[in-house]
Amino acid sequence: MTSGTDVATQPGPEPAGDGELTGLTAAEVAERVSDGRTNAYQADSSRSIGSIIRANVFTIFNAIVGSCFAVLLLLGRWQDAIFGLSALANTIIGAWQEFRAKAALDRLALLNAPTARVLRDGVEAEIHPTDVVIDDILVLRAGDQIAADAEAVAARGLQVDESMLTGESDAVDKHPGDEALSGSIVVAGEGLARVIRVGADSYANRFAAEAKRFSLVSSELRSSINLVLRVVGWAIGPMALLVLNAQMMVFGGWVAAWESGDWVQAAVNTIAAVTAMIPLGLVLMTSIAFAVGAAKLASRQVLVNELPAVEGLARVDVVCLDKTGTLTAGEIEFDAVHPVGDAAAPGWDEALAWYGADPAANATARCLRDPYPLEAPVAVGSVIPFSSARKWSAVSFSDGPSGAWVLGAPEMVFPEGTGDGTELGSLVAELAATGRRTLVLG
Repeated sequence: MTSGTDVATQPGPEPAGDGELTGLTAAEVAERVSDGRTNAYQADSSRSIGSIIRANVFTIFNAIVGSCFAVLLLLGRWQDAIFGLSALANTIIGAWQEFRAKAALDRLALLNAPTARVLRDGVEAEIHPTDVVIDDILVLRAGDQIAADAEAVAARGLQVDESMLTGESDAVDKHPGDEALSGSIVVAGEGLARVIRVGADSYANRFAAEAKRFSLVSSELRSSINLVLRVVGWAIGPMALLVLNAQMMVFGGWVAAWESGDWVQAAVNTIAAVTAMIPLGLVLMTSIAFAVGAAKLASRQVLVNELPAVEGLARVDVVCLDKTGTLTAGEIEFDAVHPVGDAAAPGWDEALAWYGADPAANATARCLRDPYPLEAPVAVGSVIPFSSARKWSAVSFSDGPSGAWVLGAPEMVFPEGTGDGTELGSLVAELAATGRRTLVLG
């Protein structure tokens, strides 16, 4: 099979069964599209805009402060109602953060490949991932993201990285009959796979939907403040009546205060006494502290779905981390070549260039593309693709670099030459001690 870059002529993946795979016909695709069996999928986060507004507006704090604020506005004493801005600020801070979290969650997607390759009517075509339908034949090559759950029907050294889905960074070999999950990345080899689940039924979309699911955060601070407000709320009614009665007596009694208009001032004084019972500053400063924490976390690429989650993180005293292959980008950078022995065989640099340019190259071999670019196509005699079980791959050339070359783990390529006291063994141990991934070419 000739790659798109004319790297070399190699055999492609062989179908598992008899006959040649041609994929769906145009009529079969149209039938599946009309039945809605496509990979199109649109899902929002579990919280609607209305639910966020309700959660931040209809609170115990806003009910108490808002009632006092409304009474003062009805009395025309807006200058005495400035304290109501604390409720407004508290609502805006909470809603703003949750709107940001909702927008980020709505953008969350494990499937972000711009195109997918499929076989249709025997011809390879590039389509948008949402246009993939059930029973489509996906054409998979190194670097591709699998657009929908599929079952491998042909493979040549096919390996996929499922770390985004399972947390396991080791590449997984795929053979005909094995299931390849949507969202996983092809890291080596090539193959063909028949789509078995699309849209909301695919693993990646179900996984993303679970990540977007909202659950109320348990917060000791919020629970304590709400407890105080509930107690104050029950006490405010009787206390307000007692204070109002006392104020009316100060102005000569209920009748005299009503006739003179002093009842307005009595009501204002009563509200002032009531609001003094409410911990306005505590509630507002707690929200501000949470918002500052959320902003700080956002600068570190941490999404805070609900403000009290900042408190939950502050109470964490043990953090468990997975291995680096899952947490980092997973890209490998080339470091250096270290010769072993007196002189390297001619053509080694051209061999490295071929390994880097091979369309079926895994992540380790792909890092050779920049330091060793392939300047001209070369003809390949035979290829043994990389296998995680063997830990090496091999190639022989019809022209260009002479002979056959093997690239892989030193202990697998030269099992007897990496022992203690050998030049190769000492160099491998020295490089491994620095944390570098070490390969040998021979």
